[in-house]
Amino acid sequence: MMVKIFPLLFVSFCLLWLPLSRSCTVVVAGRGVTRDGSVMVSHTDDMASATNDLRLVRVPEARHPVNSTRPVYKANDQYPRVITSYRAPAYMPKEGEEEWKPLGYIPQVEHTYAYLDQDFGIINQKQLVLAETTLSARTVGWPLGTGYGYNMMCMEELTKIAMERCDSARCAVKTMGDLAVRYGYFSLASGTPDKPSYGSSAEAAAVGDRYGEVWLFHVLTGPGNASAVWAAQRVPDSHVSVMANAMVIRQMDLGDPDNFLASDNVHSFAIEQGWWDPAEGPFDFTAAYAQDTTCVNNDWEFNLNALYSGRRHWRVFDLLAPSLELDSTLGHMSRFPTYPVSVEPDRKDLTPSDIMAILRDTYEGTAYDLSAGIKGGPFSAPLQFDPSHYANLDIKGGWERPIATYRMLFSFVAVARSWLPDPIGGVVWYGQSRSTTTAYVPFYAGHEEVPESYLVGLESEMNFGSSWWAFSFVSNLLSWKWSLMFPDVKAEQQRFESMFFKKQPSVEEEASAVVSEGGEKAGALFLQEYSNNAADEVTKAWWGLAWKLVAKYSTGYITVGESAQRERPGYPEWWLKVSGYEGWPFNTFKDPRSADQCDGEMGVFSAGDRTLTASAEKAVGPAAAGAYLGDLPMLNLYHALLFGAFACAIGMAIGYASGRKQSARESAPLGELNHSLL
Repeated sequence: MMVKIFPLLFVSFCLLWLPLSRSCTVVVAGRGVTRDGSVMVSHTDDMASATNDLRLVRVPEARHPVNSTRPVYKANDQYPRVITSYRAPAYMPKEGEEEWKPLGYIPQVEHTYAYLDQDFGIINQKQLVLAETTLSARTVGWPLGTGYGYNMMCMEELTKIAMERCDSARCAVKTMGDLAVRYGYFSLASGTPDKPSYGSSAEAAAVGDRYGEVWLFHVLTGPGNASAVWAAQRVPDSHVSVMANAMVIRQMDLGDPDNFLASDNVHSFAIEQGWWDPAEGPFDFTAAYAQDTTCVNNDWEFNLNALYSGRRHWRVFDLLAPSLELDSTLGHMSRFPTYPVSVEPDRKDLTPSDIMAILRDTYEGTAYDLSAGIKGGPFSAPLQFDPSHYANLDIKGGWERPIATYRMLFSFVAVARSWLPDPIGGVVWYGQSRSTTTAYVPFYAGHEEVPESYLVGLESEMNFGSSWWAFSFVSNLLSWKWSLMFPDVKAEQQRFESMFFKKQPSVEEEASAVVSEGGEKAGALFLQEYSNNAADEVTKAWWGLAWKLVAKYSTGYITVGESAQRERPGYPEWWLKVSGYEGWPFNTFKDPRSADQCDGEMGVFSAGDRTLTASAEKAVGPAAAGAYLGDLPMLNLYHALLFGAFACAIGMAIGYASGRKQSARESAPLGELNHSLL
């Protein structure tokens, strides 16, 4: 018996879950708005409550026997992503490990393409590029083997199968959609029948190709918590688009397959469920299938749901098409459109660097700037933590959800260029950890190997051989004194990225010559050596940057060289005023002196009383000052957290240094670490 589709009874649970699940931002650009005619899809991977598998894995090209089958696994975000001898050497069982049992099997094709794999497929050897974001929906499904699930396909496996089998975006969306319908779709974040999570039960992807097309794809579970419903819409060549954890596909002309594709049940299922009445107007995919939170009985939850996605949607379009003057206050509403699916940008010469800047955005210079005011702390850090964490405290409020969130795992800009051989034309600019503090490194479509530092590391254990940890360490150090330290990081970002962009034409020209002489594989290996060396160089530099930051900004000083004087930056004036600095020590000290002891030389005060300085008394007054400070517990907590984080970082580094003296490590770090700085 099929599990009944759950009504909106659990909407509160779903809304609280959304910001804690995989919450990513996707930005795409059509070939008509890029400087060189390429297509670009980009992604921020903003995982939250759970740890994640950090590895960037290259899955090799393969040929398969006739009538063979492909195992389909339930994906795992945590380490290990999967254990199987089927896929790639990095996923092979290690000593003491057993292969995972698949959910099922599907017929295998004769030949599968190589691709770069993270939690989702990213780019294959034929320049197919893909970026993902999680959605809410009115339906929910679960995997086979749970006792209550009927489905084999999750989005993670769908993207990998598309990478294996397709060289075009059109092929990819049809392959993913048809497999989801046939074998059933489920989300890893769908909860259980007792507590279903509609807020994360669907998925979306932007898919681009070497033919110059970009498609947006949505998929959700179908009738009876099984099968699937899907839709896809092509982004016009002259447009940019964004998806930010919300459906965007609306009216569809299914008589125009050049621009719209969908499952056969896309209309019928909506009618059966009462989600669309043809007599009331044209079919709107998002209105029909997105989770409807319009009538939630709590303003806080309603605001959170609408602005969590809507503000990012507005921000991308406002950065790329400011002339449209879109309203930032509309949010995202499933029942009716507030922002377009795509827009024509003001500029028609966009580059990967422009998209990187968007992925690094924290609303700087807007009314929603995360670094502004007391929320950013004394050092203007755009690092506010998710509001849903405070729900159990019955504190109703929120921070803006930026594109560059504090919990980003990685991000990338993937590019497909039709006029170049595949090993050269497809390139992913990949950045570890938070986009604001990373440096993007180019990885090409024909890679057969990635650096070892991209294949090691766990989130629970600091690893000096891990590229991800180099970037994460620096990112966390910046939470200590952001406004002082960020310029050092930005200078390194610009140094490396400018160098890579400057070198790109000559490197690719040389690679083209290698292809002409020795074939595509030779060209791919040439670019692999270049990219892997670049990645190793950046990783080594970021470890060096980390130690530089520790030494330069420790103990409240700015230390540059062995000079007699060091800069003491202290705190900005505005923060001293709101923190109660001017009123210290308020009524916590009783002056024992009498007026006649000092003949007025020390100023006017009453005998036996401590009088506040004139500036402090003027600012808050002795009585009000204590109450005012009582209203600012987060200031003390802020310093405690930042000091604790820095102390932990120093402790880990010292512990590592001590450990190296006692025993040899299995693998040496990429660069010699200057532990004398500690």
